[in-house]
Amino acid sequence: MSDPFILCAESDLRDDVPMECAGPDGRTLAVVRHQGVVRVFPAECPHESAPLADGEIADGKITCCLHFWSWNLQDGQPADNETDIPLEILPARVENGKVILE
Repeated sequence: MSDPFILCAESDLRDDVPMECAGPDGRTLAVVRHQGVVRVFPAECPHESAPLADGEIADGKITCCLHFWSWNLQDGQPADNETDIPLEILPARVENGKVILE
């Protein structure tokens, strides 16, 4: 098991506005706080690699800015599109004001 990785300060987050963060091993991740819950996922859309930090958050979903595919933030399952490509939701927590990737 790898060590926890600090992504950002929780105070850096704005509700429903995804933010890109540097993750472990040079990976770029997106972090968003929606309805008080912080979610972390890859920064690139699994469909066409568009930046998900430019996506729109509404009704518990993130919608890609390029082709408008959307995924449920809770489990990464496709929402309103005809794809079976899920969005990877990574395990994270907020502790002492920091967003930590587990």
